[in-house]
Amino acid sequence: MSPHPDNTVYAAIDLGSNSFHLLLAQFESGRIVIVDRYKECIRLAQGLQNDGSLSNQSIGIALASLQRFAERIKSIDPACVRVVGTNTFRAAKNADQFLAQTEATLGVPVDVISGAEEARLIYLGVAQDFSPEHYTRLVIDIGGGSTELVLGKERPDKLESLHMGCVTYTQRYFQNGLSESNFQRAVWAARAEIQAVAFLFDQSTWQQAVGASGTIRAIERILDQQNDRHEHLITPEGLEGLVGKVINAGDINSIMLPGLEDDRRVSFVGGLAILVAVFQELGVDAMHVSNYSLREGIIHDLAGRHCHHDKRQETIQQIISQYRVDQEQSARIRRLALYMLVQVKADIQADIEHAARLLTWAIDLHEIGLTISHSGYHKHGAYLITNCDVPGFSRQEQKQLGFLILNHRRKLRKMEKAYGFEPDWHLVVVLRLACLFNRRRDDHAIPPEIRLRFQGNCCCLSLPADWLAVHPLTEQDLEAESQYLNDIEYELHIERI
Repeated sequence: MSPHPDNTVYAAIDLGSNSFHLLLAQFESGRIVIVDRYKECIRLAQGLQNDGSLSNQSIGIALASLQRFAERIKSIDPACVRVVGTNTFRAAKNADQFLAQTEATLGVPVDVISGAEEARLIYLGVAQDFSPEHYTRLVIDIGGGSTELVLGKERPDKLESLHMGCVTYTQRYFQNGLSESNFQRAVWAARAEIQAVAFLFDQSTWQQAVGASGTIRAIERILDQQNDRHEHLITPEGLEGLVGKVINAGDINSIMLPGLEDDRRVSFVGGLAILVAVFQELGVDAMHVSNYSLREGIIHDLAGRHCHHDKRQETIQQIISQYRVDQEQSARIRRLALYMLVQVKADIQADIEHAARLLTWAIDLHEIGLTISHSGYHKHGAYLITNCDVPGFSRQEQKQLGFLILNHRRKLRKMEKAYGFEPDWHLVVVLRLACLFNRRRDDHAIPPEIRLRFQGNCCCLSLPADWLAVHPLTEQDLEAESQYLNDIEYELHIERI
């Protein structure tokens, strides 16, 4: 990627399950240049209660931390800031309330990303720290609530996110103290998680293993100081010796190792057990360590969007190819939809650029469900987009697209409001009408001088009377559409001109 022309400062905020991180960076000659780093150890995953919700105490601690983050980003263009929530935000039942409070504190929205998207961004970050090579690299990132495994070369090829992290494993297996049996139980549990995906990351498929998380960097730092070396390398022998010292401590608070920070100590042993399991299950004989990870990946992804290298658009094109979408039909619908969108832009909830982008993506993907079945294909397509891993997209964006695809035809289905998602029925109407007028899949089927406007929940559609007279099937479709819109208390009014 070429350097940004105006030396823009980008900010990435990683709301992890163990720590919150802020990274400020610029680009010089296509390489990332760190302006500032800031970290606070929150251990958010510890605040998950038995009912799956985050405790008020944990939310209070997190928001206090975010107020300090807000001070550091207040001079940065919000368009150049991206905030990402990971495993705990995916898991917490009351995440929506917390996310709204987080956005109010930071002044920018939060993207909750899937485990696979987290893995992709981690790999993108690590790739900036290592020179491009011709061999395949295995990247491991042990977070507070999840562990990401990625295989790739210049770009990631296989991505997995496992439900095990340094905070959750420390809570689960070491609350009653440290012992050899407890540690072995944690390793066995982690190996069981890894076994399900181990065939994807078989030792024969990669030539270099790289660790990218705070836990792994802490292990590497401890081993370096113990052995008075600076190889940035973790070996099975080094891990074995470290495990013995940790178990001999007998208690988490008694673990005293050179290079182990106080805020890392309370979750360290769970992460160590997971890394031991990774080495054993995947046959790792040496692991390099990267200083780059998720934050750097976010910065590169965000800068790419500004420089017209948006991963989301690349993903859309891949899905179009995979599901053999009729691109000529999509182009017909897109032309009419964007034409009508401009006419009603004052009535759309989102800004016009964002609305046009969402509408375009939804049109590109609205027929992917046809590969499953023609009957109810809109429901199949919505399910796929909402539930599959869609690289580059946040979960909120996936829900927005799923909502549009689900409602582009036939019965309208309501969805509950959630953080980052509010049903925009005006946008749905634009999409439905564009699809309706293009049912014939004919470039000459669009009426001239078509006009759309909204008056509250009344959709006023102006059409030439002589055109309607020779298109009775379309007129019949519009009558049916009027009935569908009545279900959401909308009225369709046809003006013949």
